[in-house]
This record gives sequence, C-alpha cells and structure tokens, in this order.
Amino acid sequence: MNTKHVPVSQWRTTLDELSRTYEGMPVSLEVVGGDVGAEEEVCDQPLRGITFDSTGVNVMIEKRGGIHLDHRVPRPQILRVVETDEGAVLAVEIEADKGMYSLVSFRSPIRPEVLDRPAE
Repeated sequence: MNTKHVPVSQWRTTLDELSRTYEGMPVSLEVVGGDVGAEEEVCDQPLRGITFDSTGVNVMIEKRGGIHLDHRVPRPQILRVVETDEGAVLAVEIEADKGMYSLVSFRSPIRPEVLDRPAE
C-alpha cells in the first residue's frame, strides 16, 4: 500500500482526474477525529465527484433514492491518495484543521486503466 501526499498546487487537477475516472463507483464516506470519533456518513454509494476551490473540498455522493450528499471540508490542510501496490485507488484522505479528516473509501479498488470509460 502506498500513500501519496498531494501538493496543494495539484489538488484541483488530482481531484478532477479522480472524479472523472471514478464517477459512479461505490464509495463510503467516514468523518474521523475530534468530538465525532469515527462516524460513517455514507456506505457503498455512487461517487459523483470531489472538487477543490479556495474555500475547501467538496465530496458529492448520490445516496439511495437519488438524494445527493454534499460533504464540505472547509480549510483542508492535507490531501492524501492511498493506493494498492498495483496502483488501484483505495481511498482519498482529506485532513482539516484540529485533527479532523474525511475518508472517501472505494469499495472495490481498481486501477484507472482497467475502467472502460467512453472517449470524450
């Protein structure tokens, strides 16, 4: 397993690429740290995207019944991508201040080149 620390200058590009590649793939979202401890927000639901702007990171997941969850991480400090030794994405960790972080875990890690996505 490899954990890649993503420089802030590459956050937008990295998250845009992950979003395009893994849109619709089942993910779970867990918030860890602080008073929360560890709290699972969503389990095995389709990823709609992860975006970054000057105010934070937004994780968009479609819940059952077509309801959308927009999970905001304000003022993120660290972005990590966890991969298998073969390069399949296991998780995206978004660390905020005060030791809180959000963990987006992929149910079935898969290398991007294996996915059959239509050409743009």
